[in-house]
Amino acid sequence: MLDPAKILAGARSTVNFDPADLVRELAAYGETDASDRLIHLDQQAIAAIGVLASRHYSAPDRPILDKAICLGIVEFLEERARPLKRKRRLYPKSRATGEA
Repeated sequence: MLDPAKILAGARSTVNFDPADLVRELAAYGETDASDRLIHLDQQAIAAIGVLASRHYSAPDRPILDKAICLGIVEFLEERARPLKRKRRLYPKSRATGEA
């Protein structure tokens, strides 16, 4: 994991997000390990991820905001930037359990 204090010290902009909202997105991008670890991070780590997400969002390829945040999460947890496991989100299909 990266040092949140170092990231926050050089921050010019940030993205605010609720970690609970990104668990599903991480899983949809194939990052289940990161989604499991995200919910255990403290507020300083979440703020640092917001700074990294802002950098990804400002990149020339301009990913959608959810993807930029996911990239920031993975970079923070793995200490290096890398592409997500899936280029596109794949959500699990919901099962209809209603019986007639």
